[in-house]
Amino acid sequence: MNGTLFSLELLNTPAGFLAAGLIGLLFGFFLEQAGFGSSRKLTGIFYLKDMAVLKVMFTAIVVALVGYRYLLAFGWLRAADVYVMPTYWGAAVVGGILFGVGFVMGGWCPGTAVVGLASAKLDALVFLVGAVLGGIFFNELYNAVEPIYNGLCAGPVTLADSLGIPIKVLTFALCAIAVLAFAGSAALEARFGGEAMPDAAVRRRRRWAAGAVLVLAATLFFVPERGPAPQVTAPASPPDTFLGNVASGEDHVDPLEAARRMMAAEQGLTVVDVRPASDFALFHLRGAVNIPLEQLSSRLSELGKARTVILYSNGTTHAAQAWLALRRLGFINALALTDGLVGFWRDCLTPPSLGELPLNEQSAKALYADYAARRAWFVDQTPATAPAEAKPASPPSVAALAEPGLEKHLVSTEWLASVAGDPRIKILDVRPKGTAYTAAHIPGALYLSCESLRSTIDGVPAMVVPADEIGMQFGRLGIRRSDTVVLYSDNLRDATLVSMAFARVGQPSYAVLHGGINKWVAEQRPMTSDIPAPAVGTYKPVKGADTFTVTIADVKAVLGDGKTIILDVRPADYFAGKKSDEARAGHIPGAVNREYALDLVPGNELWQSADALRSAYEDLGITADTPVVVHCRTGHQASQTYFLLKHILGFSNVRWFDASWSAWAARKDLPAE
Repeated sequence: MNGTLFSLELLNTPAGFLAAGLIGLLFGFFLEQAGFGSSRKLTGIFYLKDMAVLKVMFTAIVVALVGYRYLLAFGWLRAADVYVMPTYWGAAVVGGILFGVGFVMGGWCPGTAVVGLASAKLDALVFLVGAVLGGIFFNELYNAVEPIYNGLCAGPVTLADSLGIPIKVLTFALCAIAVLAFAGSAALEARFGGEAMPDAAVRRRRRWAAGAVLVLAATLFFVPERGPAPQVTAPASPPDTFLGNVASGEDHVDPLEAARRMMAAEQGLTVVDVRPASDFALFHLRGAVNIPLEQLSSRLSELGKARTVILYSNGTTHAAQAWLALRRLGFINALALTDGLVGFWRDCLTPPSLGELPLNEQSAKALYADYAARRAWFVDQTPATAPAEAKPASPPSVAALAEPGLEKHLVSTEWLASVAGDPRIKILDVRPKGTAYTAAHIPGALYLSCESLRSTIDGVPAMVVPADEIGMQFGRLGIRRSDTVVLYSDNLRDATLVSMAFARVGQPSYAVLHGGINKWVAEQRPMTSDIPAPAVGTYKPVKGADTFTVTIADVKAVLGDGKTIILDVRPADYFAGKKSDEARAGHIPGAVNREYALDLVPGNELWQSADALRSAYEDLGITADTPVVVHCRTGHQASQTYFLLKHILGFSNVRWFDASWSAWAARKDLPAE
């Protein structure tokens, strides 16, 4: 298996720079050989006199596409290692028009202009200077054009998915189109460009080349593609290499470094707990997956897409054994956590007052700030260590709701497992980062980043996009109105945020998986890295389905009306104005505060008992029919509280302030306390 510069994280390294430079030189060389150092030759395509541009384009498409498909077929490359850029329709349409007008007027594009400059073409220099000035102009107007630049994001779009055509059929079709385009180009050049028809020998060679291309494309129909394989980036290393890795410290990672990388949500990082499942259930590092030592060899595929694997146990011994086993199998990206959980607790989670004394007041504050951040990340959001007999069989939560729970838009892991394979059930993994999905997900799940449903709307960032844009994304996932869609993430608020999008388009049946993927994994239910291909369709939203989203004007209108309660679900310090990430500190006048996280069982993504939650909100004056407007900083956390009040507790008059405090604080004309 080969890695790409992207998958190996080598793009921003000297190796990536050298590779880019070499590719650039070769690119320029072949453009020059094709005659692209002349604007006259480039613009010849518009007059049907010289079709070199069309020929080069199709040659590049065919070589790249056929070569890529064969690399996949032989298992020499994985699709997950190739970066597919997201499509922004606004930027694509406007940029395409500007590019096309510029190409017609000047005969150059940026790449060919560099080639022309190397050939001392003065007009190429003028074009490049104009491109630089255009870049400066774009920078100065960025705030004005940003909604177009970042708007209408369709995510990674491929031609095969958009057309709903099997990739092998599409590959053959494009090759056939290329062959016809070459034949047609020759005829056009002969008629309009005065080119003499090639002699018999040249025509014969062209026919052989065309036949070879079609044969290569057709052969792909009969070549089975290999599935995902473990990421073996080097042959098994000899013993002296192991010792060299140990001597140079390449076999381990210290606890503080591991904590920093985990808290930064490093892309491609997988943390593996090799202890028994019973120990993992009592306490584990946040974000870790459980692969007991005896299962490591049978679950290698779960590590195939990880760029770095950190292994840990209670101490060092078992993690070191796991590291040695992975290295013998060719995983050069594995590290053992020094001293295991014992060392992690000692170095990362022990109060500084029990360790070495700081040198001065400033260093003391820094130590305690770092400790507090680690404590909040790893302890306050994971189950506390407790004796097995003291741990309740299941947390007191709304999981006790009668199944299937769809009337409350909530389902359990047990129910989802019982309907596995039902074509009427669509499962969506809505974790923010696609790398977590490609590493491992619930079988049959499709991926939709919760962030792909947010954009800048009327100048306000992080707003859920309009219904039509949501429908476009649902259509690409093959979601139909007759489907029941189950959403899950590793944070409950991600799933509830996406549920707001389903409510906005009027989807009749959707639900959040209670406990999310963390509960699914803890119960040792099946996981996979296989990526299903959706049957792309068209999704039409129900007009007027969104009656629950309110605007700034709506909130202003109910201030002080004596009936409506403004519920701010940010942490208490932000509500009180002690902390602030926005234009102003504080809160909307008259608002009440209950942090969204207080509704969950500590250390889990499970709601507390419905009775306890109903009582807590009654203490704030919120009952079943009280008009409530829920908000946070950007609407994300508030979606979780809205979902709870509306669907779990069944309160009838709940609305959601999507723009939230972020937009309110930016308006100096609006009051704040």
